[in-house]
Amino acid sequence: MKASIIIPSYNANERLYLNLTALNCQSYNGDDVEVVVIDNGSTDNTMEMLKDFELKYPLKIIRIDKNRGIAYGRNEGILNSEGEILIFHDSDMIASKDYIEQHLEAHKKPNVVVCGLFWRRVFTYYYKHFTNDQVLNFEKIREKFGLHRLSLYWDGYPLVEDKWIKNEELLPYSFDLDFGFINDLKEIVKQYGRGFTDYYLPWRFCITNNLSVERQKVIDVGMFDPNIVRYGYEDYDLGVRLYKSGCSFVMADHIMSLHQEHPSNYRSDDLVVNINYMCDKYNNIYYIDVPLVCMSDNIGLNRVNLNGIVKDIYQL
Repeated sequence: MKASIIIPSYNANERLYLNLTALNCQSYNGDDVEVVVIDNGSTDNTMEMLKDFELKYPLKIIRIDKNRGIAYGRNEGILNSEGEILIFHDSDMIASKDYIEQHLEAHKKPNVVVCGLFWRRVFTYYYKHFTNDQVLNFEKIREKFGLHRLSLYWDGYPLVEDKWIKNEELLPYSFDLDFGFINDLKEIVKQYGRGFTDYYLPWRFCITNNLSVERQKVIDVGMFDPNIVRYGYEDYDLGVRLYKSGCSFVMADHIMSLHQEHPSNYRSDDLVVNINYMCDKYNNIYYIDVPLVCMSDNIGLNRVNLNGIVKDIYQL
């Protein structure tokens, strides 16, 4: 098997359906790609949808009765996969038609972590529990959907049709996430290039909604850390270990996948808990880059200029 697409999902039935619909439209028609969906303790009708869905690639469905975190879920997918290349693709993503083809093409060079474009967003459903920022972003493009008003009672209101995905008509409705963290990463790509020449923190681009890497490399470094149960940093944690093991990173922003907007699925203290865990785990001079990145906001470090600090430390 050439590749396994790993898709963890939790109570995202309607968005997962659009994800799989996009995979059915892929330009890659080989029989050596499989899709592994991990239902991470969902209480919606995800399992019923999956059992009825006709996918063009072999589909493995793994049901976990209790949500033990996305790291645990992805590990279950990895252990049940057969592909030489793992393509991590979250349930709320919609892939462009050449998504699989381009990820495989990028792995002609061995020992590389391929970071696809991860900051492009799209509204496919309207939810009443959107954040204020999400509502404001939707208001900017509402008329593109032919909507002249919003209802307070809408929840999971469909905004797109299957044919929009099949005909690749979603891109004009998409937008870049305008967020400090994302803007920093864009600036880093401008400074160091897509191959991250002389950049010592490429693991910051290890965002697992659009990322691929050799399966054996992931296994060799210990897979995802299941101790990271709450939201965030489980992908950074894997990226750190892949980078320290000798993997190179490449920013492949031509590999497009759109993130479907949805209500927040984490609590306000999740990131604090996981940052503390990361700092404790990597409390070693060899990993000084990790706590510096994790704590940069709290200690007033410019995240774009962090590379120079880390470089100087490593040259001591």
